[in-house]
Amino acid sequence: MSKNITINLIKKNIFVSIYNKEKIKLKLKFFNIIIITNCLKKFLFSLPKIKLIFILIKTGLPIKIILIRLKKKLYKKDIVIDFGNSFYKNTYINNILINKKFIFLSSGISGGCSGALYGLCCMIDCNIKQYFLIKNILKKILFKQKKKYSCCITIGKSSSHYIKMIHNGIEYGILQLIAEIYFIIKIFVKHKKNIINILLNWKNSNINCYLLKVLLNILLKKKKKICDIVEQKGTGRNTVLNSLNNNININTIFEALIIRIISKNIFFRNIILFNNKYIFLINYSIFLEKIKNFFFFCKLQCYIQGFNQIIKIKKKYNWKLNFNNLIKTYLNSCIIDSNILLYLINFKKNFFLIKIFFYYLKKINSFKKIIIICLNLNLSIFFCFSTYNFSLIIINKNYNFKIIQMKRNFFGNHLIKYL
Repeated sequence: MSKNITINLIKKNIFVSIYNKEKIKLKLKFFNIIIITNCLKKFLFSLPKIKLIFILIKTGLPIKIILIRLKKKLYKKDIVIDFGNSFYKNTYINNILINKKFIFLSSGISGGCSGALYGLCCMIDCNIKQYFLIKNILKKILFKQKKKYSCCITIGKSSSHYIKMIHNGIEYGILQLIAEIYFIIKIFVKHKKNIINILLNWKNSNINCYLLKVLLNILLKKKKKICDIVEQKGTGRNTVLNSLNNNININTIFEALIIRIISKNIFFRNIILFNNKYIFLINYSIFLEKIKNFFFFCKLQCYIQGFNQIIKIKKKYNWKLNFNNLIKTYLNSCIIDSNILLYLINFKKNFFLIKIFFYYLKKINSFKKIIIICLNLNLSIFFCFSTYNFSLIIINKNYNFKIIQMKRNFFGNHLIKYL
């Protein structure tokens, strides 16, 4: 990411200085690279009086160390932007640590390596005055051609890094969902060419998204043997922990995180292996349409739960954020880009109150058939099961939560609320 952002800046004829711990040797010479050094003094000396510094390094302690070093050498008008996936609480502590010695802004960026070259999606916490100071350079590296929104301003210390954390949590969920839907299709439609054709048809529908295009690109390439483990960097875990600490339900993202943890137990998974022989009789065209609708509903629920978490935390910390701008920023420029986002624009108070959610909730009985088939075939689809179970809890008012509360009260006074 950092390499491609630097290349993007060079291509746009912006003069840059590069500071890196390890020495970098370039094969070609560029007129707009002032210096490449592993000496911080030389790096800062090469910059103009009012400095603009992008931090694109490993999150956590390395960022804290570099900020402490910069604190002694920068002035009030200098601007430093943390473009990493820093944990929002660490960013808040870093703000206190700097103590207004210079302007420190946090920014969450999305779009992957190609986005870093051709246009990123950016969430940045700053006020309007600060934004106008960096507006011109941000436009050059962030904004795609013919796209009005590629940057969303949030007001509140570390708010942009919190939004990026939720963005990554939603990404965890969608990656898991696509894997499960693909697994179901793979069992019913055995030939790879037919699967690709189904996905190509879906690409032109309301379920199209960036991660679905990624799946298509993977299927079109030759297979390579890789270890059956899903790694994680921690942003999904932080999203789930934050939801638990604030009593917010994000069961879809939680299931995606659990699957990554289970995938690590490869030793136990390899000890016990069953060869499942799948035998079934089904109308493929009708079943695929049901899967398509279920895929849309599951994905919609993942977005809704993630965005509702932002709403509650925004109120808690008194952050200012325009959700319409955020959603428009995500469109066509980030990893969680999807046609579903178009349905979420102009929401009121709570994302669960949008019409499209109730429309698909009425189709719960058709989704039930998919669940039954998967159970009969011993298919593990954590995300889809969780979405279906959550929907049942919503529509069944007589779910026995009160029995659990009465049992708790049996052991002591646990504040039963009487009607």
